[in-house]
Amino acid sequence: MSLSPQDLQRLEQALLRRRAAVLDELRRETRDEDGLLSLPSHRGESDRGVDFEMEAVDLAQSLRDAGEIQAIDAALARLRDGRYGLCTDCGEAIDAQRLLAQPAAPRCAACQQRFERTHASA
Repeated sequence: MSLSPQDLQRLEQALLRRRAAVLDELRRETRDEDGLLSLPSHRGESDRGVDFEMEAVDLAQSLRDAGEIQAIDAALARLRDGRYGLCTDCGEAIDAQRLLAQPAAPRCAACQQRFERTHASA
């Protein structure tokens, strides 16, 4: 099943909506009331070890959100230049069902599995 122009338009809109939602979340996580950069601090909320762990989780969430925005931007760039739906590793078409489920997917399922095995954290 290949993607129709309507599918591509729906996927682009889904990517743009998700980008806006993640960007909004990232702004809430990293900005204070005045709009200035401010990473959350948990100092004094509990013991020192827990404070550090909570701050590490907050930072990891912000990094995850930033990574998702980068993935979405890359997918939007592929949409603009006509490479959307082609695996960035092997160049073959990505299954339409995969793209409908994960619009920012850069790889076909086989290459994604290979990537995950190669980049698995120990």
